[in-house]
Amino acid sequence: MQERYKEYRELEERMFIMKRFFSEFFRKTISNNDKGVSVDFSVLELKGISAFLDHNKEYSMRELSQNAFLPPSNISAIMDQLSKKGITKRRRDPKDRRIVKVHLTDKGKKMLYEFMKKRGKELENSLGNLSNKDRQELFKCLEKATKIFEKIQYGQPDSHEN
Repeated sequence: MQERYKEYRELEERMFIMKRFFSEFFRKTISNNDKGVSVDFSVLELKGISAFLDHNKEYSMRELSQNAFLPPSNISAIMDQLSKKGITKRRRDPKDRRIVKVHLTDKGKKMLYEFMKKRGKELENSLGNLSNKDRQELFKCLEKATKIFEKIQYGQPDSHEN
């Protein structure tokens, strides 16, 4: 039991280091200190605008909620904020008035494009100095970690368990 606790503590420390990296990455990505790129989003608004996987597609609130991994009540409030800023526009489905469809306005598309450009630049700043070998190793490790976290999230048994 003591050995397993030590493993969990080490895992927790590594997760904290990753959390710091990603927090700093997202802070830099949404900050406005870069001349020429103005991205004025809160973190939740950023999640909301990022839920538009196809910037030309119209989405239901349920689809946006799923894409952003947020509860429907949260995505609805976020879409209200984005709509007030002229970034999204809502409309009722003419076939079923209970369904609300949301799309990005031209302003929203431009802001999403600017954010994606800034995010790419920040990724290059963060990862650009790594060797190809280190970058490939990082990608493989993240891919493996993602698969393990999906097992945890969906309760899939490990087929290699002792």
